[in-house]
Amino acid sequence: MKPLDGIRVLDFTRVVAGPLATRILADQGAEVIKVEPPEGDLSRTFPPSLPNDITPYFAQQNAGKYFCSFDLSQPDTPLLLKELADTCDVIVENFRPGVMQKFGLDAETLRASNPKLVYCSITGFGQTGPWAKRRAYAPIGHLESGLLEYERRKIERPTKQPALVLGDSVTALSAASAINALLVQVSRQGIGGYLDVCMVESLVYIQEWVSTELAGGWESTNAGACQGAPILELPDGQTWGLAGDPVAWFADLSKAMDRPELIDDPRFADPIVRESNRSLITELLTEWAATFSSFDLFLTNLESKSPFTAAKLKSIDELAVSEWAQHRDLIADTNTHLKIPARHASGAGIGTTGRVAALGADNVTVLSQMLGYSEDKIRSLQANGALVAASER
Repeated sequence: MKPLDGIRVLDFTRVVAGPLATRILADQGAEVIKVEPPEGDLSRTFPPSLPNDITPYFAQQNAGKYFCSFDLSQPDTPLLLKELADTCDVIVENFRPGVMQKFGLDAETLRASNPKLVYCSITGFGQTGPWAKRRAYAPIGHLESGLLEYERRKIERPTKQPALVLGDSVTALSAASAINALLVQVSRQGIGGYLDVCMVESLVYIQEWVSTELAGGWESTNAGACQGAPILELPDGQTWGLAGDPVAWFADLSKAMDRPELIDDPRFADPIVRESNRSLITELLTEWAATFSSFDLFLTNLESKSPFTAAKLKSIDELAVSEWAQHRDLIADTNTHLKIPARHASGAGIGTTGRVAALGADNVTVLSQMLGYSEDKIRSLQANGALVAASER
């Protein structure tokens, strides 16, 4: 048994935030039916391409689902999807506000016939308010949420976006956790509800210094900033990083380096002057780290004499083959031999089945087994264009 065994989810989402949220639900045991438009989820086109329009990017966000493709512009499709929605516990969509209402698939309509339904809408700025209609992608969320501006003031003015779509990933986790909360409400009270999950709100929520910033901010010399943790580029090409700010805890590091005389050095005598010499402190740390024959010896010395710890910079390839990753079963195989992250948490049977499939591969399975449609009815829907499959394009 998995935590969400018996829960059925109708997934109208695409690309990252929505698909990752429903992938989490699938990993937890939910039966997730992914509905794609005739052209497929955009992430099926992200390189590198593989047979059946399956890409590594698409597989990671969508493994473990049923794959259907219905053309909403056909007159039979909205009614078909309404019938399917009536059998579901959860609906997740990430269209612009108002799109689902055009097809009679909005929360108010669907919950009228299915009051236990948990309906989750995911957008950049929410369903209401002056920004509701704005286009929003992760880079927009990073800009509007204060995240990048905080980087500018604490480090330096950012010249480009983060390499990862943090806004989408955080929003996915927000949506999945909120959906699970409402599923608990359904089990206790017999009634579902509507969730308006917003990327910018999700990004604000995970910034740990929001309250401090709104209270007037803090000086850059205060202890605790993760951004102050140095990265050490060693002469032999290795990269090691410390957790902790050497400006704030310079006395501890001086003792760990067996350089207690640096504590009274005018260049490091107080937090303000140390801040102006931060690069010099990093140089001293790098020189000291380079004297060790291995990272393990460096780490042992550092941890035994200071509150700091450290790690080697790893690529995902290096991490995936590590003893730790093997022990944790960090990576899972798919039926297409692609490798994907296995789960978001261990325990209670949580984890992916690893199955991915072509566009519309499960149209017949879903309609026949879940709705009881006859072969003749399914053939009719295929003929009039309501159903789409990769093999038919």
